[in-house]
Amino acid sequence: MFKRFLVVCSGNICRSPLAEVLLKQYLPHVEVRSAGTATKQSELEGFPADSTMVSVANDIGIAIDEHKAHQLTKEDCLWSDIILVMEPEHIVSVAKVSTQARGKTFLLGQWGEGSIADPFLKSLDCYQASATQIRSACQSWSKKL
Repeated sequence: MFKRFLVVCSGNICRSPLAEVLLKQYLPHVEVRSAGTATKQSELEGFPADSTMVSVANDIGIAIDEHKAHQLTKEDCLWSDIILVMEPEHIVSVAKVSTQARGKTFLLGQWGEGSIADPFLKSLDCYQASATQIRSACQSWSKKL
């Protein structure tokens, strides 16, 4: 049984913070953290969640306004039992951080939602579509475990 989930996206300010809170809600018996593959490179370390995603999350009853962006580390990968990523490119990025993580890294949307596109700096519709996909994917994982 998986006890420690790590959710990964690019900047850790839109998709993974929402998925982190949703997984905590759907799987209250597990620990969940999130991180970004390009947080440091994008100079987002410590930044709050994207304001548009905060608003979209609030609209579905989820609070992510306390979130602070975090760069993915080898320690994060070693801590986790399973790593859920938004896009296939993230699988490659995670493996570059920790080769041991490759066998426990999966798409968050692998049960039907597929890749979940980054809504950052796109239209409100893109944010809402991303949130809908993330919610559905998290529900799917909770049913599989």
